[in-house]
Amino acid sequence: MAIIGPVPPVFIDPSTGGQLAEDPGAPQYGLPWVPEMDFAVKDPAIIATEVIADYQSAFLLLTGIAKTLAPGDPVRLHLLVVCHWLSQQRVIIDFTGKQNLLKYAHDEYLDNLAALHGNRALRQQASAALTTLRFSLAAPLSFTATIPKGTYCQAPNAVVFQTMVDAVIPATSTDLSVDVPAIATIEGVVGNGFAPGQIRGVINWNQPYDIAVENTIVSAGGSDAETDEQYRYRIWLAIESYSTCGPRDAYEFWALSAHPDIIQAVVHSAPDIAGEVWIYPLLRDGQIPTQPILDLVLAKCSADTVRPVTDFVKVFAPTEFVYTLNMDYYVLEDNEVLLDTIQANVQKAVADWIQWERSYVSRDIIGDELRRRCLEAGAKRIVINSPSPSFQVMQYNQLAVHDPDVDPIINFAGLEEA
Repeated sequence: MAIIGPVPPVFIDPSTGGQLAEDPGAPQYGLPWVPEMDFAVKDPAIIATEVIADYQSAFLLLTGIAKTLAPGDPVRLHLLVVCHWLSQQRVIIDFTGKQNLLKYAHDEYLDNLAALHGNRALRQQASAALTTLRFSLAAPLSFTATIPKGTYCQAPNAVVFQTMVDAVIPATSTDLSVDVPAIATIEGVVGNGFAPGQIRGVINWNQPYDIAVENTIVSAGGSDAETDEQYRYRIWLAIESYSTCGPRDAYEFWALSAHPDIIQAVVHSAPDIAGEVWIYPLLRDGQIPTQPILDLVLAKCSADTVRPVTDFVKVFAPTEFVYTLNMDYYVLEDNEVLLDTIQANVQKAVADWIQWERSYVSRDIIGDELRRRCLEAGAKRIVINSPSPSFQVMQYNQLAVHDPDVDPIINFAGLEEA
């Protein structure tokens, strides 16, 4: 039986020298007890000071003469060139050493570090978007119309989709169309989001009859390769995946391994049902996972080599907690000359806060965070009219999402004295 609780992960931003990340967004690798590391002193000034001091000490020891190298001394200039080489070499030494540590490794170095965990920890590669294309004849033919596998069809933005199987429209058929699965010829999110009817026009058609084509569903499923930060966090969890008793981190590892667009997976033990595990994945940019993604997560976490035999796994989309934002803000009279810039900054601060709220499942609605961002943007003070109260606790499976059908109201209420 799995014993799982909604324990939030700890986030560290490596760029802040080990301080807690203020805005983690997607899960990041790091724990407070992982120290910073330097394998070599790289500062040219420190190296030069040490080398010149060593030279002067050696000169004194060998000759009994105390010698100070003047700024223009040829020996000093020669040693400074050597120090420059030493500095470059130490940079390479430090870089090489750090690429053997999870905290610093990136790109191919990170891939090779993860290879210690075998196939389970391979980086998730980019995938191409999928859709369904409908090929249609204008009139019945006396022979079977064939749409060959690999037929190219044009989408906007120079994206091309190709059919994945051969398809036919039988001779004299009353149904003059056929639906064919298609895949983008380039991988990544660039192939996503083409609405029905946007993919039209055959590129490499060489049959002796005309045919029309259009997509019947929104193209989806394309993803970029797993980013270094996503990958680093998953490697950090990989050791938990060896457990056979169903810990939270193990389920999180396998859920994150289901698709490169998954940035978070909340794992929760059903409170009243022993052995039942609920998983709530979240996609990049705070997007709610579609059913195919949920199915991938379920399949990944239900494999016999992953799931304890006594566990019953269910995968759900996070529950959206919809709110609307209505706020007033004031600017100091002394800053009137900067009003246009401040207003633009406040608009961006609000947009960033809305995205921040939906970037992590179970993140509370925190009006104070909005106030902080707006004050940093140049506002003197803000009044949050909605949501009310401005602090609301989210449950383990809730995602705070601004109502997509309503624009946030960001009202400039005027200038105020200090």
